[in-house]
Amino acid sequence: MTTRSELRAQRQEKVEKPIEETPKKHHFLYCLWGIVCVTLLGLALLVNSTLLNVNFVKEEVTSSSLESVMLSQVNSGLTQYGISTSVLKKSDTDKLINQAIEQIYAGEKINLDLSSVVNSVNSSVNSQLAQYGLSTSMLPAGSSSAIAGNINSMVNIQLNTPEVAQLINGIKIAKTVVNIILVISIISLVILILKGLWQHHLIGSFRWICLWGTVLYTGIVMTIHAIALQMGAGQPDISPFISQVANDFQQTGFHGSMMLIVISIVLFILQFAKRKWQPRQ
Repeated sequence: MTTRSELRAQRQEKVEKPIEETPKKHHFLYCLWGIVCVTLLGLALLVNSTLLNVNFVKEEVTSSSLESVMLSQVNSGLTQYGISTSVLKKSDTDKLINQAIEQIYAGEKINLDLSSVVNSVNSSVNSQLAQYGLSTSMLPAGSSSAIAGNINSMVNIQLNTPEVAQLINGIKIAKTVVNIILVISIISLVILILKGLWQHHLIGSFRWICLWGTVLYTGIVMTIHAIALQMGAGQPDISPFISQVANDFQQTGFHGSMMLIVISIVLFILQFAKRKWQPRQ
């Protein structure tokens, strides 16, 4: 015959079983959402600090072979006015390229100021005319400024191609999307942290969230790198530039991976210390 204590124990088991299963399910969803948020936050920060960072792009362009491709566009406009390409120095080229990149990332059309180039030409012409007692100042008033304006207009028209317009629009859209992802992921992580603190499982959950978030984040970075190299292989003219950007992008991404790994290790150590400390209390 079943005693009262046995019946009470059986009833208690029936009541406790569903209560145990529900938190496990909720805890899994908590960790899953945390992993997604950590991964998206890492990727958003990575893209913002590289591909959408004007300083990063300027450094990549001025230190790559793409600079010569962009310079050829400028030179094609200058040669129409009999201006030698030797007038452009490395410093002038970098200045013009940086100016173009800043305008593109600001959502504006390229509007280069070639006055420094024209001034260099005037100085060169004056030095040659001086041998014959002549000067460009003898030309009709406003002729030099008119020539400078025509050169600026011609070069900028050649640079503002439909592809550049698409690039400007694409950068605008990318900035908006990345910023939205950044805000959503930060807000979600704050909510998860507060919930973890309230339910007393913050460290235990976030050690796994950071660990698996690191794995997923690193895997995506490596995949993007591989896809970029494959796309660059089909475009020989800019393949070296794409490879350079892809490698620097991946290198920066690995810095983020190392940071997440350190955070995961710290959380595992804290969880271990917490378990060791609790029995002594």
